[in-house]
This record gives sequence, structure tokens and C-alpha cells, in this order.
Amino acid sequence: MYQRITEWSPPARLAFHMERTDLPFGPCVGALTDTFELTPAAGGRATRLTRSTRVEVRGRFRWARALAVGIGLKAVHRFVFRDWRR
Repeated sequence: MYQRITEWSPPARLAFHMERTDLPFGPCVGALTDTFELTPAAGGRATRLTRSTRVEVRGRFRWARALAVGIGLKAVHRFVFRDWRR
């Protein structure tokens, strides 16, 4: 995925949108935005990371395409989160 940062507010928020992708679900996606928010937790001893993804699916049979895109995005998110743990 090729993404453009649309908001950068360290240390609390990062947002970006997808400009293009070579992933198989790319032709079905009209727009995709991601937002990461960091908030203090556990009395300041930890940080909570919240990731929100908004997807606009285009084309015929949107409900089926949305299901397939959702499954694909879950796989991408699992891959990214696995790398963060390392």
C-alpha cells in the first residue's frame, strides 16, 4: 500500500489515506483511511493504541466485496501488528 499522511500530531495521533495499492482487493476500494490514537493508560504506566480503519467499497455486489476486503485488511493488520511486537 502507498499511503499519504494526512495528520501528524505527536505523540497522540497519526492519520493517513491510501493513494494506491497492488493488493488484490485494490480495484474494489474507493477510499481507505487509517487513524492511530495513543492515549495514556494504567495511570501513565502504559499506552493504549487504538487503530480505526474506514473503507469505501465500490462496484457491484458491494456487500460481498466489503466482506472480502474486510478479510484482506484483517490479514494485513495482523501482519503489521506482528511486526510491531518484534
